[in-house]
Amino acid sequence: MASGRKYFRWRRSDWREFIPGNWQGFLLAFSSLSTPNFRLYFIGQCISLCGTWIQSVAMSWLVYRLTGSIILLTTVAFVNQIPQFFVAPFAGVMSDRFDRYKIIRTTQILFMCQAFALALLTLTDMIRVWQLVALSLFNGVLSAVETPSRQSFYSKLVPAKDLSNAIALNSVAINGSRFIGPTIGGVLIALLGEGYCFLLNGISYIAVLAALMMMKLTPFRPSENRQAILFELKEGIHYIVGFLPIRAMLIYVAFISFFGLPIMSIIPALVKDVLGGDSTLLGYMNSSIGAGALVAAFYLASRKTVKGLGKVVTVAAVLLGLSLCSLAFIRSGVVACVVAFPLGFALIGTMATTNTLLQSIVDDSKRGRVMSFFTMCFAGMCPIGGMVYGSLAEWTSISTVLFAAGIVCLATGAIYEYYRPRVREATRDHYARHGVVPEIASAIEDASPNPF
Repeated sequence: MASGRKYFRWRRSDWREFIPGNWQGFLLAFSSLSTPNFRLYFIGQCISLCGTWIQSVAMSWLVYRLTGSIILLTTVAFVNQIPQFFVAPFAGVMSDRFDRYKIIRTTQILFMCQAFALALLTLTDMIRVWQLVALSLFNGVLSAVETPSRQSFYSKLVPAKDLSNAIALNSVAINGSRFIGPTIGGVLIALLGEGYCFLLNGISYIAVLAALMMMKLTPFRPSENRQAILFELKEGIHYIVGFLPIRAMLIYVAFISFFGLPIMSIIPALVKDVLGGDSTLLGYMNSSIGAGALVAAFYLASRKTVKGLGKVVTVAAVLLGLSLCSLAFIRSGVVACVVAFPLGFALIGTMATTNTLLQSIVDDSKRGRVMSFFTMCFAGMCPIGGMVYGSLAEWTSISTVLFAAGIVCLATGAIYEYYRPRVREATRDHYARHGVVPEIASAIEDASPNPF
């Protein structure tokens, strides 16, 4: 087995793996859109996600405007995301047992109803903090149910060879909308108020529902070997614990989500109290994060294979840590927006890369359950970290919390890099058997490099 310390001294060939296999790869970044079903889904998602980000920035600004409390700001984010921690594992079993298409369609309708309810309460000046908390909790439960099915749905929309590209393009949709949505949201808040942001989000769901209705999918066939839900959940846990690459990536995601992702929940307080900005600066900063994330998503979409993505995971964690540490000392809105760009790149570099690696090695029969635990680590740990962020920020300062979180992200990247050789060895036989990376499958005896 290779020694871990050797991988702190990368060779020139290691750095070359950050570059896509050929520069034409950037021209082929949209290859999965040649599949009609995924093309419909992608277009619908682009429109709907713009509305989602508009609502997100409006929600955070409304809570802070009504209360002026960082704790309440992080509380709303907490109740919106904490269901992922408790509901997602069971939702993963549902995703493997039932029709993922129907689960996604039903949750999209309920998301739309939630947005219209927010719009009605806000536009009639009846909105109260407890209502925001309740509707955020409702939204969080829906997300926990929908996310494992959505993460697993891509394998039904595109051929296996285009799966990693489809996942990366989904990140393009999410972060392209993050670039556009918050900017629109910041302007709309200043001109019309938060209520119209919620209304626009509700209308945007029509696009994704129309796309789902137009798809031509093979009929769903339930498994004939269904077991009790708790048994299948236990089976998924044993599979995850027993396979080192999946276990290592989920632990990595949990740490990054707990210490890195909560930055998104305290950005309104950072903008208002530290940088002295308003909703317009909030929109610009979120858009800068979205721009960095969009570049990262295009970079991942342009890669021909998953080869070398393990190294991207390490570098992304280090970049995230450096960005958070830098924000701790910045007092200029312009400089903060500049630093927000690599922050956004790092956020996608950590999450989309681990998502792609997981999807490439997981057995399809357990895909929903594995992705539900990914959701639990990704979206479930974030609100817990956000509550810790808020509490510590009230006790110390936002800058102190950001610096401490940055140090932990740097340490996470270093620890992952130390153990990456073991993860690489554990995946070698798997990739050879399944032919995920052709150069490994055809020349395993020559110790060809693998994705980690």
